[in-house]
Amino acid sequence: MRLLLPTLLFLSPLALAADYGEPMPEGEAVAIATAAANPADYAGKPGKFSGRITEVCQKQGCWVVMEQDGHSARVMAKDHGFAVPKDASGPAIAYGVLEEEPITEEHARHLVEDDGAKAPAARELRIVATSISLPGAAPSQE
Repeated sequence: MRLLLPTLLFLSPLALAADYGEPMPEGEAVAIATAAANPADYAGKPGKFSGRITEVCQKQGCWVVMEQDGHSARVMAKDHGFAVPKDASGPAIAYGVLEEEPITEEHARHLVEDDGAKAPAARELRIVATSISLPGAAPSQE
């Protein structure tokens, strides 16, 4: 019994994850840099994508930007169905449909003025997500 408690305490941080939206499907995630190199290979069908959160919508937490090796994608909560904490950071996995989208001047202005985003590029990768998992984060208390 003495060894059980330290073992459980050691393993418990590994099991921490905060999940938002629908349950995350099983399977490996594709790195954002890999998807960005060949977006047509991944566009239009559901998939898992991984990266590091660099921005979060400061109005509602309804989108994050995930980055890897200089490539990024804006992950949008499908139908505003869930939100992540506005201070979310670190590794993330998103499940959704990848798109390559032009950003209108009006949408860019909304992202910057209303949501606190950095000025987006004229085109960006977007993942319309049904779930986001933040491995290593404490589970949500919602």
